[in-house]
Amino acid sequence: MNLFKKRPNEWVRTLFRILLMIFLGVTINYIVYVTGGTKGAWTQLNFIVIVLAAYYWKVRGGLIIALLLGVLMGPLMPLDVAEGIMQTPGNWTIRLSLYLGIAATTGYVFWKNDEINKKIDEEHLISHFTGLYNANKLFLDLNKMIEKDEKFCLVFFNVVNLVEISKYIEYKNIEEMIYKSTTVIKSKFGVQEMYSNNHNEYILVLKEYDEDEITQIISSTLHDVLQSIEIEDHLLKLIVKAGIVFSDDTSNATEIFNEARIASDQGEAYESGVYVYDSDFASERKLFYEISGSLNNAIKNDELYLVYQPIISLKDNVISSIEVLARWDRGDRKPVGPDVFIKIAEKTGSIQRVTKEIMEQFANQLLCWEKEGMKIKASINCTAVEIADDAFREWVKKLVEEKSIDKADMGIEITERVFSRNEKKLNDVLAGLQAEGYCVSIDDFGTGYNTLKYLGQIKADVIKIDKYFIDRIDEKHIKSLVRHIIDAVHEMGLSVVAEGVETKEQLMILKELDCDKIQGYYFSKPLLADDFTDYYKSFNINKYI
Repeated sequence: MNLFKKRPNEWVRTLFRILLMIFLGVTINYIVYVTGGTKGAWTQLNFIVIVLAAYYWKVRGGLIIALLLGVLMGPLMPLDVAEGIMQTPGNWTIRLSLYLGIAATTGYVFWKNDEINKKIDEEHLISHFTGLYNANKLFLDLNKMIEKDEKFCLVFFNVVNLVEISKYIEYKNIEEMIYKSTTVIKSKFGVQEMYSNNHNEYILVLKEYDEDEITQIISSTLHDVLQSIEIEDHLLKLIVKAGIVFSDDTSNATEIFNEARIASDQGEAYESGVYVYDSDFASERKLFYEISGSLNNAIKNDELYLVYQPIISLKDNVISSIEVLARWDRGDRKPVGPDVFIKIAEKTGSIQRVTKEIMEQFANQLLCWEKEGMKIKASINCTAVEIADDAFREWVKKLVEEKSIDKADMGIEITERVFSRNEKKLNDVLAGLQAEGYCVSIDDFGTGYNTLKYLGQIKADVIKIDKYFIDRIDEKHIKSLVRHIIDAVHEMGLSVVAEGVETKEQLMILKELDCDKIQGYYFSKPLLADDFTDYYKSFNINKYI
């Protein structure tokens, strides 16, 4: 059934049917008359008209048409037109009775069939789990309101933890809990009907609303619904997220429905809340699913490639190392930065495939540079989950051995923020990597929680000060803070890299503060391998100081 097809006006349909009956009745009577009267078989054509009338209007309509045709074919129609012989009463009465019998029988059959179809359709519109109308009925009702240009508000309730709860209690208890919750919602708004989509999604349509008040009303409703529900010996508490969308800016039922579902996805995953549809959030989620679905193919199709950002030593005035960064060539598709696809890879569990691809590409490039006499050290970003994974570390070890790479040339770089999660385990892993000969760098230093607390405990060789501080290094208190970080790092025997240096003024301040190394657009943006080779061979610090 096409839920979105607009039906023609009922009165137009009825008028067409009446005119059709008149046309057929008159035509058949004319045929009977010109062919000599009722003595021929042409009167049986009226059966078609009677059956058609019974189909349109069931028993009552069929009987009315049968009666009219029976009269027209009765005392008014000759038995033999040429001889002028009229029918006997018994003759046309029998025909009329036959017409009425056919009308009554076929009308009843069509009526009974319609009743069965209505029951089937009604069952198609009802959720067998909740007894509420389902999404099919919702689309029908929404389209009716849209056709009438009615304003309404759609509220989508997503019971986040219902699936988990259903694993531990009986099915009948879940039904009772949902019944109690939906009853509270319906009574709160004074509505008779709600809709359900799946076991954990429920929809409310409000035809009158005030946009400023609706969020407060829904929040109050959730407060009542979220009270612990006692079912037999179970005390259960639902986590419900409500998404709200208004019909003002759209005329499509499917779009409204999907926007309401998207709105209910906002906020923290396992926290109840009320959210109005946000198009920016929807765009982010759409991008998330697009990237997560195509990232693995990007690796297979060699769409990922590497760029290299130089890190300059202010002690030796040379390029001391590089940071290896991934980029994604999406062809004609919209470009996506590494800050987007790397985070998505972490969330979807495909980050190891991405990191392995980066390491393999870099290992091959490193060998090419060695053949040209270029000795390059590098740092590659890894997540805490990756370096804590024994299998991943073993894979890296095999790669380094197979390519005969100096471990110190393939450094590991992780963000400082991860240390607040599992400091001891992470430090043990980092200490092990250092013992094997890898250079460990801590990225984004200064942006995590309790930065100073971890400064003396982090197992690393290089501390990279976040760009946030470099952008503000001309401010007195920031400059003082950076000075103390550099001094503290040096006291621990580590080196310091300043990230995001973009101006000569920043460079000179960092040089004054005795910063070891500089990285940023002032020296160079990330470069492709061939461009970096040219930059490396022609580098001269005097161009920048």
